[in-house]
Parts: sequence; structure tokens; C-alpha cells
Amino acid sequence: MSKKLLSAVVLILILAALIQSCGKRKETREQTAETAVVQRGDIVVKITESGAVEPVTTVDVKSEIAGEIKELFVEEGDRVQARDKLALVQQESSQARQVAQARASLERARLDLEETERDLERQKELYQRGFIAKKEVENADKSHKNSKIQCKLTQKQLWLILGETEPTKTQNLASKTLDHIIVRAPISGVVTNLNVEKGEMITSGTQAYGGGGTTIMTIADLSRMIVKAEINEVDIIKVKTGQTVDIGFDAIRGQVYHGRVKKIAPAGMLKQNIVVYSVEVEILGSVRVPAQVELPKVRRSHLDERAFAQLTEKQRAAIRKESQGLQKQGASRVEIQDALRKKLKEYGAELPEERPSQPIAPLSQPTEEGRTAIEIIKPCMTADLDIIIGKAENVLCVSKEAIVEIDGRTTVMLIKNGKPVPQPVVTGLEDDVKVEIEEGLKEGDKVVIRRSEQARQAMPGPGGHGRRFGRP
Repeated sequence: MSKKLLSAVVLILILAALIQSCGKRKETREQTAETAVVQRGDIVVKITESGAVEPVTTVDVKSEIAGEIKELFVEEGDRVQARDKLALVQQESSQARQVAQARASLERARLDLEETERDLERQKELYQRGFIAKKEVENADKSHKNSKIQCKLTQKQLWLILGETEPTKTQNLASKTLDHIIVRAPISGVVTNLNVEKGEMITSGTQAYGGGGTTIMTIADLSRMIVKAEINEVDIIKVKTGQTVDIGFDAIRGQVYHGRVKKIAPAGMLKQNIVVYSVEVEILGSVRVPAQVELPKVRRSHLDERAFAQLTEKQRAAIRKESQGLQKQGASRVEIQDALRKKLKEYGAELPEERPSQPIAPLSQPTEEGRTAIEIIKPCMTADLDIIIGKAENVLCVSKEAIVEIDGRTTVMLIKNGKPVPQPVVTGLEDDVKVEIEEGLKEGDKVVIRRSEQARQAMPGPGGHGRRFGRP
């Protein structure tokens, strides 16, 4: 009898231990559910890509004639102005003959001009004395004008052969300087590449063969720079010209450069089995970002609620939809407010008087230091781009981990009376961490962001499971 009693006591103790163990595991699972408070914040949606820096304007300098480089007046890195001397070229024999013929023609035209001018003066003098008729003076004047036209024509032909844009001075045909021409800078900028050496033979840039002539040097205008990047076909539809871009360089620490999307290629190209589109971002300036200093946030000023109270529900929905569209397009706060005020006026709502506010300097406005800092950027540098495709300021936000889809509806598990309750919501912009909540929650609400297995099983839906937001 004592053995049976002992066995019963042992069995009861084992059952009690098992029940206690199950309770602890249940309590542990329930404690794994974490919550977060719905708060206001800013959401910036951006596309991150990298690219290479290029000058907006780059010119390959070539010679109008073929010949030998006799002198170079610049080196790589030199800054030049338009029409500055770059190189002295001695013509090859065939082009030297062509130039000599052009100079000889010009010389003959000048002699003819001088002769017709003297003849005109004689005819005028004879006419004043009454020895000849006026017709003779008119003929002499006509010959003089024709000689003047011919002289200008032959002079221009010589300019074209020599690549000159200024009148050529009268020189002795026997001078050796006739065999030399000066190559001048077509634009102002910096010599980025010098491709020839003194004594090297070059070909003419006007040739239709041989690659179009020898490139003597390359001049780039470094005052205006762009970043060329390649965006894949999935993201390219989100990129629009004029969008704001934040630009960073590994070689330039503590400096954020700002720019805008300048050009988007209309056609893509296949690279490594991926279709990409070339995008040009113009660098506008820079703003220094001090270490461990948070940039100030600009709060969005809301329109008076009394104006919205005058509208119907349909009109309010239309205004919310327009506001969301402008935010997703990356419109500024001022642009959104102006558009909403215009819409309210169309609906006949009485708007409050606008109070003058203290102007806030935009962060993208470069300082004098920022404008100077653009000069340290070098061509071919690697740039990291953040293309801002959408921005929402001072909006309700929750973690993406809190969003699920239940029966095709976007839902969060809202804590009510200490228990999670499904709450449908309307979402807006989202980044890698947060989601904008447009309807369904208010500031200060608590939502579940991590659930235990038991909590997931308790969620309504097929099999008790919901789909994670943004995930298949």
C-alpha cells in the first residue's frame, strides 16, 4: 500500500513540474512579442547608385593642317583662356605649298586693289578737270569695288587654311614664318590630357580619313561637372529630371554635394544581362556636414483644420490623394502647400490669413565655401548618389516589421486593452525601415512589431497566417 501511495505522489510531482514548465515556455513565447509606439517623423525614399565624374564640356584640340609640332606652350593641368596659344606647328610640304599659293593669291589681290584705287583717283581728277565723262569714273569705281571683294575673298580663304579667325598680317612671301601656324584654345578651361610631344608629326583635323586627325590635347571646363550613372530598368521609372540628388565622394570626407537629375537616356543598353539606362546628374554645389551633428528637420505646417471642415468627404479624399501624389514625386513643402491652398479655393473653402514666418535657408543652398569646394572634384572620381524620389515630413510612421496583409488588406496589430487587435491602415511612402501611415492610426498608438508563434497563430486569415508587408 505504501508503494502505491509513493508512486501516486511521484506521479503528481511529475505532472506539476510539467505544467509549470509549460507555463514558463508559454510566458517566454508571449514575452517575445515586442511593441513600438506610432510616432511622427520624416521619410525619404531614395535610389542609391554610384557613377563617375565627367566635365560637362570637353574639347579635343586638333590642328587644321598636318605637320610637325615645333613648340608646346602649355602643360597638363595648365588653365587656359579662349584664344590662348597652345602649340606651334610647322606645315608639311604639300600643305605648305597650298598655303603659299593662297598667300600669293592674296598678295596679287592686294596689288590689284592698290592699282584700281590709284586708277579711281586719277579718273576722279580727270573728271573734275573736264577731260573725261562721268561714265569713266563709274567704271573705275566698279573695278575698285570688285578688287576689294576679291581681296577679302582670298584673305578669307587663307584664314580658313591656317585655321585663323583674325586677319593675317601682311608678310614677306620669302619669310620662313609662312610655314608655321599657331594652334589656339577653342574654349577656356584646364588642359586635362597632352597627347603629343615636341617634334612629333600630326595629321590634319579636317581629313576625312585616319580618324579625323591627331588630338594634340584635351581641354575641359571644370567649373561645371556631372556624374554619369547607370540605373537598372526596375528603378529608372522612378527617376525624373529635376529630382534632388545628394552626392558623396570617398576622396572628400565630411562634404555632401548636392545636384539634380539633368538627363535620362531614352534607350537602355544591356550590361551583364541587365538593362540599364544612363543618367546624368549635374553637381550644383556642396554643404559641409560636421561630424556628429544632426541636420535640422523642417516641420510641415498644416493648413487650418477649419478649412477642411468646410469640405465634403469626397473633396477631402481628392485633396489627400493629390497631396500623396506630390509627396511621392518629391515636391517640396512649399509646393505642396501652394497646391493644396489652390485646391481649397477651387472648392470654395475660406482660408485663414497667411502669417509671415521666419525664412529658413534650404540645406541645398551652397555657401561660398561650398561653391569653392566644387573645384577640388576631379574627372573620373567615383561618386555615390542618393536620388531623392519621394519625401514626407512630419508624418505618422511605424516600423515595416509591424505591417502585414490579412485577407488582402494592409493591417497592423494594434494593442487595445493589453491585447493585439487587427487594425486596417492606409500606407504611403516607405523607406528601408519605416512606413508612412495615412489612415488607421494616431500618434501614440502601440503596435506589435515582433510576434510569438502563438500570436501569429491567433491572427485571422487562411491558416491563421498573414503576409509580411513588402514580402512574398
